[in-house]
Amino acid sequence: MGNKTGFCSFFFENKNLFTNDAAFVVGPIGLVLPYPVDMMKTNVAPKLKFALAALFSFLILLSPSPLVLAQGLGQKPPKASVPALPSENRLRAHIPSHLFDLASPEERAIFAKAEDFFDQGSYALARSYLKDFLDNYPENVLLPDTFLLLSETYSELGELKQAVATIKTFLDRFPLEPRVEIVQLRLSDLYFKLGNLEAIVSLWEAKPGLPDSKKLVFEKLANAYVDRQAFLNALDILIKRKALSSDPIDEVLIQHEIELLIREKLKEDGLQKVANQFQSTYPADLAIIQLIHLYDLNSNYYRQEKEIRRFLSRFPAHPYVIQARNQLDRIKEKIKSDRYLIAVVLPLSGRLVHFGNKALYGAELALRLFKEALPMASVGLVVRDTENDPSSLRMPFEDWLNEYAPVAVVGPLLSKEVERISPIIEKANLALITPGATAANLSGLGQSVFRNAATNRFLCSAIAEYAVLQLSIERFAVLYPDEGQGQRWVDCFAEGVKDLGGEVVLSESYPLNNTDFSKTILRLKKADLEKNGFIETIELEGGKEEKLYIPGFEAIFLPADAVRAGLIIPQLIFHDFHEVKVLGTNSWNTPEFLNLAGSYAEGVVFAEGFFKGSTNPIVQGFVHQYRTRFQEEPDLFAAQAFDATRLVLAALRGGAVTPEQVKTAIAGAIDFPGVSGFIYEILDGEVIKEPFFIEVQGGEFVQVN
Repeated sequence: MGNKTGFCSFFFENKNLFTNDAAFVVGPIGLVLPYPVDMMKTNVAPKLKFALAALFSFLILLSPSPLVLAQGLGQKPPKASVPALPSENRLRAHIPSHLFDLASPEERAIFAKAEDFFDQGSYALARSYLKDFLDNYPENVLLPDTFLLLSETYSELGELKQAVATIKTFLDRFPLEPRVEIVQLRLSDLYFKLGNLEAIVSLWEAKPGLPDSKKLVFEKLANAYVDRQAFLNALDILIKRKALSSDPIDEVLIQHEIELLIREKLKEDGLQKVANQFQSTYPADLAIIQLIHLYDLNSNYYRQEKEIRRFLSRFPAHPYVIQARNQLDRIKEKIKSDRYLIAVVLPLSGRLVHFGNKALYGAELALRLFKEALPMASVGLVVRDTENDPSSLRMPFEDWLNEYAPVAVVGPLLSKEVERISPIIEKANLALITPGATAANLSGLGQSVFRNAATNRFLCSAIAEYAVLQLSIERFAVLYPDEGQGQRWVDCFAEGVKDLGGEVVLSESYPLNNTDFSKTILRLKKADLEKNGFIETIELEGGKEEKLYIPGFEAIFLPADAVRAGLIIPQLIFHDFHEVKVLGTNSWNTPEFLNLAGSYAEGVVFAEGFFKGSTNPIVQGFVHQYRTRFQEEPDLFAAQAFDATRLVLAALRGGAVTPEQVKTAIAGAIDFPGVSGFIYEILDGEVIKEPFFIEVQGGEFVQVN
């Protein structure tokens, strides 16, 4: 206490050092201490400066990390005030007499007249005189001041862009002029008024030196970006501002600003960007700590554990390491605290991490909505990355299942992973619902494997059924790529239309590397004319005739990717297939397809497993919740994992309490309103549901069923 009393007495005895511009720092246990930011520029004795700096540094070292302190005590370190940029009249220094005398009497008279008009507030007249002066005396000695005064007249007249252009001319022509620094500050002020913050960053990053002016500008820039809610930009500027600091207390104040921004402004995606951008350097450590805290609050223990391990690998000597390791030890107990666990097994690293993360988000959202509806439900997720050790997945996975005893498994995405773990699943009598595996033989893996995924065969059969039953088409042609998958599309489609009374009358393949499909289309046309197609002659006015090709089929199926389809469809129209309905695959569901095909895509139809533009209220609700929660768009894997998790949750809600009961409930599910299609029933492990049929109307994708 004696030391603290003496310290406070020192401030009262030396209160003349502390002005209204004093900043404050937060010391241990919330002690707020004033510190004169400009002290180091005063005539205070060097020993006194050193003593103050050392004392503040010591107090700060005694404090916990500012980020941790803020989270623990809820304190907000006060922000240092941001000095205003220099006022406009600082540009108008008096011209030295020896320079003024070098000008001719006419030059002096015109310039003096312009100054008089400016001082009187007659800015339009001042501008007119100055512009005439530049036209008549383009190389006079008063040129620098002429540009400066002209820029001020533009500014007063509200012509800010012209003011900027004039100052930039000054800087280009007089780079060594003594007032360059203050002119740059004035230019920054104009950019602030115009809202062009990026120009200010470029202006000062390109200039070496000038640390004091950069500090002023960067502090104001950071606040402007915060006002725009461009928090990552604000953080970038604050880091640049920190690098300019040579005063330890000033540096700590900026660190507090950075930590406050990370803790209170950045959301999950922003924190991830900071952690990825700065890797093993400051402030990536703060971003990862905040992610750990965020995931802990949301009971997202898989991601919390992942961030802790990332932190430990990047910052092994960090003061937070001990706390991080303690949290890591407690995560397993936290996961097991839920009575019912759903295992989620997905590729969460490696080349498929994007799809795995989408599916995990879908599962997390399903659980989140379930617990919002039933707040007391003791249900959680336990998550496993299939990419951790694929070569020895079986035994570790079995141990993992025994450790957490889940009631069901959602995942994996790949057929090979499902095949690898299916014997373990069957032995444990668990239900496994894959939201992505497409292999034809999954139904033969046992009674425990279920599939909620839109396979090519499912979509192929769906578009065939839609064409025959809804569009009343009987005769079809197929144009397909010359490779194994292309032939499988042909066989599937032909089988589908045949079962419903239709017929594929022609099929023609094209090489995979083609970009010009004219030869293939002409071969198709020739084969059609030899079989069912014909040429009809139409008489026009004036005795002229026109030959019109009438295809012998009503629709053409194109199992091609978006790029090839976007190239083929316009060429079909060019070769007279005007009235033929074009049917496709879900790979067309991209903006790229619409851009390539243009207006020629009008009326094409394809089947899809998920359509985020659906008018179905259930789908709309899912898309809205997903966007709000994760700040990105859901995809097919997210929707299918969402529904797979909901099937398990529905079983629990219906009274199932054991893995066997959950599996039985899933197998008997009927009339389930899924966002990846309405589920009619589950037959031999396959989810039987209605796909989305999408048609291009007015240049946009529209659901037509």
